[in-house]
Amino acid sequence: MYLLVLVIHNYCSKGFIFVMMKQKILYIIFLLVATNIVAQVNLVPNSSFEAYDTCPYNGSQIYFSVPWKGVTTNSTDYYNVCAVPASNCSIPSDGAGWQYARTGVAYAGLYAVNGFGLDYREYLQVKLDSTLELDSCYFVEFYCNLHNKSYFSINKLGAYLSNTAVSAVGPSTWGLVLQYTPQIVSHTFLTDTLNWMQIAGYYHAIGGEKYITIGNFDLDNPSDTLHTGYGTAYPYYLIDDVTVKKISGCDTVGVGIQKYNNDLSFNLSPNPNDGNMILKYSTKPNSKAEMKIYDVTGRLINSYKLTEGDNNTLKISEDELQNGIYFYNVIIDNKVKSQSKIVIVK
Repeated sequence: MYLLVLVIHNYCSKGFIFVMMKQKILYIIFLLVATNIVAQVNLVPNSSFEAYDTCPYNGSQIYFSVPWKGVTTNSTDYYNVCAVPASNCSIPSDGAGWQYARTGVAYAGLYAVNGFGLDYREYLQVKLDSTLELDSCYFVEFYCNLHNKSYFSINKLGAYLSNTAVSAVGPSTWGLVLQYTPQIVSHTFLTDTLNWMQIAGYYHAIGGEKYITIGNFDLDNPSDTLHTGYGTAYPYYLIDDVTVKKISGCDTVGVGIQKYNNDLSFNLSPNPNDGNMILKYSTKPNSKAEMKIYDVTGRLINSYKLTEGDNNTLKISEDELQNGIYFYNVIIDNKVKSQSKIVIVK
């Protein structure tokens, strides 16, 4: 008696067929057609901080989210829904702020500038699942959110890829600034307390990179800060969904950053607000851009023209808006480039 079992699995338009005849398994075909199939493997272990060996019960416990760790003071924080509210490590409320994870039920948190003393810093670091290959291209990405308590924001949160686990003597005895040049770094002020902001880019590997480290790599003096108009503390960022994926090729040839996703960037703050808000944005030269605000029914509330170029500011006053949720689109050259919500609280 012959038993024939046919299994077809559609995986990104690829498939495999197994034929089992009697007790023997005959592999007939295994097709992986996509040239970009390697991009589906994230080299960052525990990339959204879901895995842990102990539920956090206090601050400075990033090491519970194995294999992540802090670097200098090792005081980087870990948040998870498993934590009791009184611990101030829970999600969505940590006692001082409020935010859901972008993915899953956990995220990390770190001070980016001088939280407690001269040049104080906190970092995230993890060893990649495999070493980066010479002349290969990688897509590097992570998401951040400015904590509600932050009175300042910064414009240079970055990721540094290195062959060894980095550490460095900074200008102070504690809080040590890692004075390296991150290959992936933001270019605009990261002010959004409601939405997760993406920082990403292409990296042409020199070969041998095994670690990724996230944080602010500038000293206090050259670090640009922007008052948010709310909160009481120095810049503190939540971090989620860290990615390093090999792809088929970079946009251009060379070592280092090939392209930033946030050449077009839009950060609205404060959010929530009382109808008065500021949009910080950058657009490409010679582009036609506008911002539109809608209510939940899709009714257009207002439209604003945006100026081309980098580091622009639009002050918005919509005092007649009632408490509730609204939405905004940023449209560039007739294409929607950014969509998010606005929460009005009066």
